[in-house]
Formats: sequence, structure tokens, C-alpha cells
Amino acid sequence: MSKYSFLLQSEETEYFELLPTIRLKKHGGWLVAEAIEQEQIARAQSQATVRAVQLAKRIADSKEIPLEEAFAALQGGTSFTEMELLSDYTEETLGMLTSSTSAESNNAKLVTTFLRTRGEGLVGETWQALDDWSMDDTMGMDRALIDKAIAFIVSEQGQEAAGQEAKNSRKKTS
Repeated sequence: MSKYSFLLQSEETEYFELLPTIRLKKHGGWLVAEAIEQEQIARAQSQATVRAVQLAKRIADSKEIPLEEAFAALQGGTSFTEMELLSDYTEETLGMLTSSTSAESNNAKLVTTFLRTRGEGLVGETWQALDDWSMDDTMGMDRALIDKAIAFIVSEQGQEAAGQEAKNSRKKTS
């Protein structure tokens, strides 16, 4: 957290209680650091999709099968015919699978960012910023807690979108 962050707060801070010992500041939208993390996650997902489509196209061309069948084989890869189709592309398929991230991993990255940028923890009797919260800390959370954090993140994004829509409608009427 910046030493000047207090200058950015214009009214009394509201909080979302993640646990009795962990809370997140409500801002009614995302901070820039949070949006940047989301963009990086989306970019990585898009790159993985493009790589998968490119590989599926090469498989479809070389095996003379429809692109959809090749893509389905990449996604499944468990039946004998799918493994046979992919046999010439084993290294590329493994590379693609190991480089892609799961939805759960992406959620953990986003939760980590939100806890780092707006989280506070009750240490003793004092609330302290969690600006050094790490992915290891997030990995210790159970799925229900991750889901609760994601619900908060989505609500903050929704408030930001609603605020933008209201601003746009005011511009149209003036």
C-alpha cells in the first residue's frame, strides 16, 4: 500500500467481512492493480486458446479430420482413438496442457491480488494491511472461502459497471 493511499479515500471506508479476522475494503469498483491482474489472467487464457486452436488445426490437416474432432481430442485425449490422433503431437500437447492454468488457479491469483490491495487482518487488536499477502497464503484457504471472496470481487465489478452505466445515461440526457 502506498504511503499516500489515505489521500485517495474521500469518505468513511466500508468493509466486506471475509472472516472475523480478515476484511476487504469496499471501493465500489476495482483498483488498477486488480484490473491489471485480471487482464493478465485473460491474456494468458486467450494465448492458451489460440495455441490449442493452432495445434488442433495442424492435427486436423495432417490427419485429414474435421477441426472440431481434432479440438475435441485435445480437450479429452482419453480414448484410444483420441490418443492415436495425438500420438504425433505428444510433446506439443503436453506443453500446452502444462502451460495452461485452471479456473481455480486464476481465482486464487485474483483473490491474492484483492487481499494484497485491499485486505486487512486483525492481528491482536489492531487491523493491519495485508499488502504482503502471498499466493501461499491464499493456497491455505478452503474453496468456500475462495468462493466468498470471488462473490465479493464480482459484486465490486458489478457496482463499477452500474456506476459507469449511470454516468453514461447522465451524459446522454445533458
